[in-house]
Amino acid sequence: MTLSKSAVSSMLLLGTLSLFTGCGEEPRPTQVIPAHESGALALLIERDGGEGLFVEGASERFTVRAAGEVLTSVRWSATGGAVTPDAERVTWTLPSEGRASLSVAVETASGKKAEGEFHFNVVAPANLVASTVIDPSPDVTGGFCELTFDSLGNGHVVYFNETHRSLWYGQWNGTSWTTEQIDGPGFNNDGQFTYNPVIAVEPATGTPHVAYLKGDGVLGSGATLRVAYATRAGGTWIRESVDPANRNESVRLSIALNPSQGLKPTIVYSDASSGLRVATRTGSNAWSIPQITTGGLTSEAVFDTAGTLYVVNKGSTLNAIKGSTVETFALGGLSSITGWFSLALTPGQHLLALPNGSAYNGAWVGFYDVTLGSPLSTSTTRMSQGDYVNHSNDLAYGGGKPYFAQRHGTTLELVTPDARGFWTFTQWGTIQDGTRPSIAIRPTDGTPHVCYQRDGKVTFQ
Repeated sequence: MTLSKSAVSSMLLLGTLSLFTGCGEEPRPTQVIPAHESGALALLIERDGGEGLFVEGASERFTVRAAGEVLTSVRWSATGGAVTPDAERVTWTLPSEGRASLSVAVETASGKKAEGEFHFNVVAPANLVASTVIDPSPDVTGGFCELTFDSLGNGHVVYFNETHRSLWYGQWNGTSWTTEQIDGPGFNNDGQFTYNPVIAVEPATGTPHVAYLKGDGVLGSGATLRVAYATRAGGTWIRESVDPANRNESVRLSIALNPSQGLKPTIVYSDASSGLRVATRTGSNAWSIPQITTGGLTSEAVFDTAGTLYVVNKGSTLNAIKGSTVETFALGGLSSITGWFSLALTPGQHLLALPNGSAYNGAWVGFYDVTLGSPLSTSTTRMSQGDYVNHSNDLAYGGGKPYFAQRHGTTLELVTPDARGFWTFTQWGTIQDGTRPSIAIRPTDGTPHVCYQRDGKVTFQ
């Protein structure tokens, strides 16, 4: 049986350098570079002991795999550098800086044949940029993190400390990170266990606004949660209760700043019983909280410049909220398979929506581009397929195009379109299984950055 050529390609642009918290003798994990299109015989290659950048002159070792097959013949080639094959393994001495390809053709014991071509961007040693562990403490951190930037290019992140169930904030000045605790269990200070923080930052001042959950119990065992808020003023964190009502474990939330109301923080949240609520801070410890609609929150919240708030609720209905006026628009397609949407507004009043929450989103509808109409019911939608299989992702927009941070198994990828609109996949090393990355574009240089968990540590690339 002869198969057509397997379209197996990956573009590797920036990568990361691995940082390890254990002893120097601990073996490095294998990086798996998977196929991005389905086929009868899908090939992948494993990078031996590696993750991060591909540097000119370095010797990289790869092994080719074909699921469920025994390989009887393997032929390797490359567009540059030196290739030393050893059956299903190969040592590739990388060529000079630029794009290079590694190709492999295989035959299996069952008579199948396939070819794969993997694309890499090789960088010069002078261009090395290392990933950074944001919090070097011995605790497990970063199972949930969210990243954003202010207009000066300073990075801001909120993250969860799993070891002690506490909420932390980090600030990056372009060189290094400083961190401080926002909330968590404590002695006579109203501190409690915390969960799932989200952040919005005032562009000009860098003032952070954080929404999160706090409460009692263990998730999955009937925890009681409440919506909370914190902001940093004069070097001190001010913590407030947004809604004193107890919520169940299905509660979700997002935060955004309203540009038409002096950047007032607005927290959108829901649980299985309360419907979608929009809480606007009207003063210190004062919140206006109308219930907007039934159905749970299933997206981030974003404002346009006129102060219209956009969210998606259960049933994949886009809501445009301005004061007490709510307009709706059905996204259509198979969007109901997702558990969450990342949203981004473009300067041309397009709303981009990336589904997250199903391992096979890309096989159905992977990405929405909504041209917003007035009224909202006149909006139109273009739907594009994303990666065939992905396990979690996040969306950002900058420089005229979207960027995805995507977890593909335990591989972290940067996904963005090329000049023809085809997705390219930049390998950014490994990410903790079961976690989700957060992506943001630094406005001063247009560079995408990600926070994520690796080796139990909250990490920045």
